[in-house]
Amino acid sequence: MALDRASWYLSRAPVGGQEHSPMTDRAYAMSVPADARYLKVVRSFFKPVLEDHFGEQAGRILLALDESCSNIVKHGDGGHEPRLIQVRIEVSDHCLRIRLGDFCGKEDLPNIKPRDLEDLRAGGLGTHFVAQVMDRVTYVPEVDQPGRFALVLEKSLPGESKKHGNDD
Repeated sequence: MALDRASWYLSRAPVGGQEHSPMTDRAYAMSVPADARYLKVVRSFFKPVLEDHFGEQAGRILLALDESCSNIVKHGDGGHEPRLIQVRIEVSDHCLRIRLGDFCGKEDLPNIKPRDLEDLRAGGLGTHFVAQVMDRVTYVPEVDQPGRFALVLEKSLPGESKKHGNDD
């Protein structure tokens, strides 16, 4: 089955359901085909959300999101067709949480790590940049897909990092 524009799921309205956290004030979600041509759509959709909360720092967070989505396109197989990029952003009073569903399989986890910065070669720095921009990077099991993991990126809202002991 081919995906087309009609199959996109977009929502800037609060999103309910089982993933809704009581600490979430606002949630935004999008699913698009895992194709590099759609990365611009993801960036365009989430850019205003990030700018509203992070101002000039939004570009760095958008870069971390884009790099993570690019890794789904480049490395992801998902074990099923057609492959999707599933992004959900939740904003609470103190934190931004980005969740990329079905990011990788359990067997991929040991291979996801930043390479040594002294190793001068093309590529492979994305995980390093994402870890530098975000306060927390974790992989959580997908409840409905045994053996699959979501990528979760968290960033304290400006002014909140000092309250929670972060330096950034």
